[in-house]
Amino acid sequence: MNGMQHTHRRLAGDRNQCPGCGQFFNSTSSFDAHRTGPFGTPGEAARRRCMTVEEMQAKGMTLNQAGYWVQRALGAAGIARREEEMTLTATYSPEDNKLRLYSTFRLDEETYRRVKAAGFSWAPKQDLFVAPMWTPLREDLLLELCGEIGDEDTGLVDRAEQRADRFEGYSERRAVDADRAHRAVSAITEHIPFGQPILVGHHSERRARKDAERIENGMRHAVKMWETSEYWEQRAQGALRNAKYKERPDVRHRRIKRIESDRRRFERSLQGGEKFVKLWRTDGLDMKHALALAGRSTLHRTFPLADYPRNPPASQYEGDMSIWSALEGGVVTVEQARDLCVPAYERGITWNRRWIAHYDNRLLYERAMLGEQGGLMADRFEIEPGGQVKVRGEWLPVVRVTRKDGVIVSVTTTCRYVRVRGIEEVQDYRAPSAEDAARMKAAVKLPPMCNYPGDGFHHMTKAEWDSTCKDYKGSRELGQGARRPGGYRPDVRGAVDGAAEYGRHRVRSVVRTGGLVAVYLTDAKRIDPPATPAMDQAA
Repeated sequence: MNGMQHTHRRLAGDRNQCPGCGQFFNSTSSFDAHRTGPFGTPGEAARRRCMTVEEMQAKGMTLNQAGYWVQRALGAAGIARREEEMTLTATYSPEDNKLRLYSTFRLDEETYRRVKAAGFSWAPKQDLFVAPMWTPLREDLLLELCGEIGDEDTGLVDRAEQRADRFEGYSERRAVDADRAHRAVSAITEHIPFGQPILVGHHSERRARKDAERIENGMRHAVKMWETSEYWEQRAQGALRNAKYKERPDVRHRRIKRIESDRRRFERSLQGGEKFVKLWRTDGLDMKHALALAGRSTLHRTFPLADYPRNPPASQYEGDMSIWSALEGGVVTVEQARDLCVPAYERGITWNRRWIAHYDNRLLYERAMLGEQGGLMADRFEIEPGGQVKVRGEWLPVVRVTRKDGVIVSVTTTCRYVRVRGIEEVQDYRAPSAEDAARMKAAVKLPPMCNYPGDGFHHMTKAEWDSTCKDYKGSRELGQGARRPGGYRPDVRGAVDGAAEYGRHRVRSVVRTGGLVAVYLTDAKRIDPPATPAMDQAA
């Protein structure tokens, strides 16, 4: 067996292992080259065998760097020529925010491991590596491997059409299989009279039962293939619908809002990092302020005695700890803590700036594409309270219009469940009449906020009110014509008792002893509730 070895390896492509000698070969041709001896002839046993290692080496075969036998070594010139032919190209598509890596040759083991560790996955149908989204680390890896990142030529719809074509091919093949299975069943049943039972005890019983079994199995297989064909047809239609859905103006507008939200998150992180760098570099920073800054830091690391020597009573612990623990335990000085924290914050600042620049580019692209599509339907209207907007086929009265930087971002309607609607959901608009606008303005106008010691009111100071959690305080309407909260919102105790005594007004409310009570601020200006409309007319 020539020193037979059966080491377990993961074989891929044309690589293989000889079951006789156990050697690994880089290709089928290399495997064939290691076999020697005549083939068998009729009446004569074969004398073909595996070569020994010495015989393969004498023939010019050698092990490559991966440990597989090849017929001949490339040599320096061959390796250089192959490296010139082997090209790696990288692309980025702003449509789906994905990075792609194309390679004309199989990646070496080290490069493949780095690509997989970065989050790239192999797409066999597209013959490329793809990452689920852009990140600075993935961009750095592709720049290192390829030198530059180009624009992706294949668009989202193009890839969806290619995918749909593949799915339609799967569907057609399964339909052919289903038709073949159905014809096979028909060939069996065409010789059997309709309603013919199995004759028990007859010489045809065995064959009849076998035919019944084949008919059942054939029909099961045909139905399964028909269902599979329908499944792939639906997948093909879904691939095209998904690509077209992502290009809709309202979907693109929601994507812009999500990108803007992510950008604000990194902007806040950037501003926080810059603030802490400035505070850490303050002249005359003492231990008290350093501990306060370290308490806001998430930096952890080990502090071995060899690098950070200290004597008791300072902590002798060498494991992982935070900067605050290291400062408080006497492991590091204020200057050492500054030298550790400032570079960490600067790295975070650089990281955040790269993300912000990336989001800026995505926003430019998405806004430009939205402009080419004509923008949103609602951009054509000047929406006002009192008008009506069409959302998902239903006309809803507009109660409030929310703007940001002068641009409408949402509208509040009288819908029972989802009152606030994004501007991208508006399909049409009806302008209000003067009477409708005035009526809506009067309906949404809040009554005056009053502060007076009513029956059952809870007395507290303004400082106590300000220190109360916002989830436990608010306001409610009282008086004649007051709007009572509905649904899950609680009402203040005794809200209806004095309904006819005053006009419509608001009071502060706070949660006390398991219920909601009205509040009177003892050190704030007293504001009495207005009189009822009837009393105003009498006066």
